[in-house]
Amino acid sequence: MAEVIVLTDRDVEELVTFEETMVMVEKAFADFQQGLSEVFPVVREEIKKHQGIFGVKSGYLTEDEILGFKAGGFWLKNMEKGITNHQSTMVLFDPFTGQPKALIAANYITKIRTAALGAVGCKYLARKDSKVLTVVGAGLQGRNQLLATLKVLPNIEKVQVYDISGKFAKKMVEDMDGLIKQEIIFIEDAEKVCQNADVILTTTPSYQYIVKAQWIKEGSHLNCIGTDTKGKQEIDPQIFSKAKIVVDNLAQCITIGETQHAYNQGLISEKDIFAEIGEVILGRKPGRTNEKEITIFDTTGVTVQDLITAGKVLEKAMSLNKGVKVEV
Repeated sequence: MAEVIVLTDRDVEELVTFEETMVMVEKAFADFQQGLSEVFPVVREEIKKHQGIFGVKSGYLTEDEILGFKAGGFWLKNMEKGITNHQSTMVLFDPFTGQPKALIAANYITKIRTAALGAVGCKYLARKDSKVLTVVGAGLQGRNQLLATLKVLPNIEKVQVYDISGKFAKKMVEDMDGLIKQEIIFIEDAEKVCQNADVILTTTPSYQYIVKAQWIKEGSHLNCIGTDTKGKQEIDPQIFSKAKIVVDNLAQCITIGETQHAYNQGLISEKDIFAEIGEVILGRKPGRTNEKEITIFDTTGVTVQDLITAGKVLEKAMSLNKGVKVEV
């Protein structure tokens, strides 16, 4: 039998900080670029009967000896039931024996690692003097991305929020006002909210693009967070034709990421994708190189983020005797 540590989301939240996660996420992508981890094929399928998307992401961090998977996804109607739309659980295994080591509620891990990776994209690709930040999508991830981005872009003065549901957007503005020092406003017109933005964060579950190419000004940066499934789409594919494109994982982004549409339509090929984010972190390729280029960071979420965060959580839990131990 094996002893398994069970950790709740509350346990996880007490064991890891955003700052730690951002450092770990950068390390995970640098290690992946150097061949120090393996990412296995992603399972990602629609559960039409319940308006859900279910996926499994798995991998092995060979240097850190962390093996496992995250299973879960997005259920559109969950908020009506009083629970979050995103639901995930992780299982870690002993890579030497294959025995299970931990069962970890992963909603908080998903929240914090996604926010951290978005911040990493802005750190390397957005203009340092960016003043106006637009958030398209006023759900939980929109809020998380906003707070994370403000940590790496301290010169932001104004935040603009748009959502297809004006009610959601107004609620986000109301909730964030006072939590952040920047001015934050609701704008009900998608074109208006994008036209003057230095940075645009898209965090929606949309299957039809919202952000049009003609709305993007010179020198803008776009973080595409919401598209992580075939068919999802947040921005006009034409934007890719005039942008420097950086992705978290090339194979994933051309199949389930925002890049899939421009790629499938023949607007770009693999050679037009400038870099994976790990190459930029390592300095093998530059991030932003001038104030005029338009940059895109397409992130689908890669299991190395989850595994390195979960590994740190488990390490801390064991040292502090946190969690419930069960034999299986």
